[in-house]
Amino acid sequence: MSVTPGIYRLLGCAVIAVSVAALTPPTAHAAESADLTLPDTRVTVREDPADPLKVTSYTVGNVAYLRRDTGFAKQTGYQEITVGPKGGMAVAVPTSYTGGRDSVLLADLVANNSTRIQTVDKPLVAKFAHWTRNGGKAVLTVQRKNGTAWETTGFVVVDATAKTARRVTVTGVDRTARFRWSPDGADVVAAYQGGTRFYGQDGAVRRTLLKTGVPAGGEDVFSPSGKALMTWCPVTYTEHVCLWNRTSGKLAAKVNVQPKALLGWWDDKHFLAVVPSAGSYRVVVVDLKGKAVRVLAAISAEDWDKKLYLSYTRR
Repeated sequence: MSVTPGIYRLLGCAVIAVSVAALTPPTAHAAESADLTLPDTRVTVREDPADPLKVTSYTVGNVAYLRRDTGFAKQTGYQEITVGPKGGMAVAVPTSYTGGRDSVLLADLVANNSTRIQTVDKPLVAKFAHWTRNGGKAVLTVQRKNGTAWETTGFVVVDATAKTARRVTVTGVDRTARFRWSPDGADVVAAYQGGTRFYGQDGAVRRTLLKTGVPAGGEDVFSPSGKALMTWCPVTYTEHVCLWNRTSGKLAAKVNVQPKALLGWWDDKHFLAVVPSAGSYRVVVVDLKGKAVRVLAAISAEDWDKKLYLSYTRR
């Protein structure tokens, strides 16, 4: 992360109300169609109004784009934007420190206003935002650079109602951990020594599921019902995607698919995966037997190599 001064001044305050105009609106487009081409890419997103998820933001490297109404627009100065459930709120992570501090922009996309909230002090960073299912809080992973690698030290909880941020240092945390929420929003979860660990919002260990493999990617690693946890299978398995019963911790299914990335759950019987396809890539809906039942996006190899990430929000 650059240490160049950010686009807002602190004015001696920890929290500042600013205009949502800081998140650039898109140019006008026709009504939403089944196929959308994402600006500055050759990515085509295929949608249906009845879909449970839709792309609400995306990143290309460290450049973020936000969806508003019928189009997407580049958000200069932000490296990541994550839209909450139902699309009402968003958390934007700036590309630079301001006054030696990292922060987020908490944007109310309905009321069209936003608040800047400080998170951690340099040299720490807070990123990879994930929302609770009720949209009340977001959790970000706190990292510190060690040589050329970033290592996790804990997390930050952003309260969307109180407009506050609280940093929590986690003792013994896995250096590759990335925090997300449990289905009820009571705990956060992250990888721990090849398994999955549940932490209270104070950082205390609540529960550890051993040898599950690392929690998968996407905005939510738990199925919509909350019953199943999706992980990358342990290296001893032939399959790549594993599903675990959240309550018992027992293996529920091993899915015979080899994705480049996982983007979360579609419904309780399907998930989203990025798979290679004739020299390019596709985002597909996969059933629990490993069969792709629908294509959601076509991604060129060039765009994928630029570290493209599509963020899906549940409607």
